[in-house]
Amino acid sequence: MEKKRIKYFIYFVAGIIGILDTIIVRTFVQGMDLGVLMPAVIGVVFIFFSFKPHWEKHLKKVSPILIRLIYWGFILLITVFIIAEGCIILGGYYTQKPEKQPEYVIVLGAGIREDGSPTLSLVNRLDWSIRYAAEYPDTIIVVTGGQGKNEPVSEAQAMARYLVDRGVDPQRIVLEDKSTSTMENFKFTREIIGEQREIAFITNDFHVFRSTILARRNGFKAFGYGTSTPGIVWVNNYLREFFALFKSIALDY
Repeated sequence: MEKKRIKYFIYFVAGIIGILDTIIVRTFVQGMDLGVLMPAVIGVVFIFFSFKPHWEKHLKKVSPILIRLIYWGFILLITVFIIAEGCIILGGYYTQKPEKQPEYVIVLGAGIREDGSPTLSLVNRLDWSIRYAAEYPDTIIVVTGGQGKNEPVSEAQAMARYLVDRGVDPQRIVLEDKSTSTMENFKFTREIIGEQREIAFITNDFHVFRSTILARRNGFKAFGYGTSTPGIVWVNNYLREFFALFKSIALDY
């Protein structure tokens, strides 16, 4: 009995941690997207199960067939989640690298703040692109992203300004400032740069796997570089990417 109490207490604590994660992360990001919300949702589920002794007796009134369906549905969801997250995680670390660096490197947008400055995730992408530009001085940098509802300028403009302020030649920067999604990042970039077969792109590690899929759908042979994800939003981004992956597989064509 004591072990069960400890187990339910752990469930309750885990639930509180999930809810606190959402509250804390919300102070660092704009808007309430799925990645921010999911830890709180999972936390509520944990808290629900922490009170299992109080509602378990009512399960006797539920059809055994329905209980089995829910159970196996949950097992299936967990299995799919583990496989998908494994692909997402490994995709950020084990990616093919080109023998010769492509003419264009695309920096994928990640949102900007209300004052026009890049978010933490976007700063990591831009800093990587600055090092990339120094290592490959003939490469043209394509910064991507349109203007969101709470953004004073387009993401592409904010990214270009950040790069120029840190010494990147503005003549090397091309702006794609219409897109609102990763799919559109590549689609509109292709319209700008034409029939380039090979490109490199820079994003965060959690985003490389899905971005590679979408780049290929737009006709690119893409080589992805994944920079680190800020710790404060690490869990949130990987949770959100699970849903974004299946949305892109089904709808982004």
